[in-house]
Amino acid sequence: EMQRHYELTIQPRIGPGANDAREGLVLNRVIRYTTEGIEYEADPRQAEKLIRECGLEGSNSVCTPSVRESTAQVAEDKPLEDRLHTAYRASTARANYLAADRPDLQYPAKEVCRWMSKPTTNSWASLKRMTRFLGGLPRLVFTYPWQTVDAVDVYVDTDWAGCPRTRRSTSGGCVMLGAHAAKTWSSTQAG
Repeated sequence: EMQRHYELTIQPRIGPGANDAREGLVLNRVIRYTTEGIEYEADPRQAEKLIRECGLEGSNSVCTPSVRESTAQVAEDKPLEDRLHTAYRASTARANYLAADRPDLQYPAKEVCRWMSKPTTNSWASLKRMTRFLGGLPRLVFTYPWQTVDAVDVYVDTDWAGCPRTRRSTSGGCVMLGAHAAKTWSSTQAG
């Protein structure tokens, strides 16, 4: 019934069987079945596109995806030129999409998304820093070895008024199913 209304690609089942595939794509995310467990990889093309959109091909990578703004940087910040707003928003949206599968990008993507309505020179610099980080680590493959789950652990933390502009806090955390990260998040607390 769906094929009558939508263009569909039907791939073989992924699994251990003789006729099962060992690798497949789900919304361009790569899923692999191995003898050790399951592997999951975010769409590798999104990082490449983001690097290209920001004009940072071949740039030096950085070891952290973000840095905290100082009070002096906040005071010197200026609105981004109007001609760069569309490019900023498009690249920020791509970073946000990629962050759904990359816990290392969740905080910096959240931060640059906060300035989509009124981008600034500092928010553009933050987006470029995150993109330079991706230049050094363009791929992230989660490995989920076979396990017996003994417990579900939840880890949370907050930075207590960490934003130098708004004094809002960021909460973050992860849910661990045994040794596997099942869910991660980073969000700005309301008022």
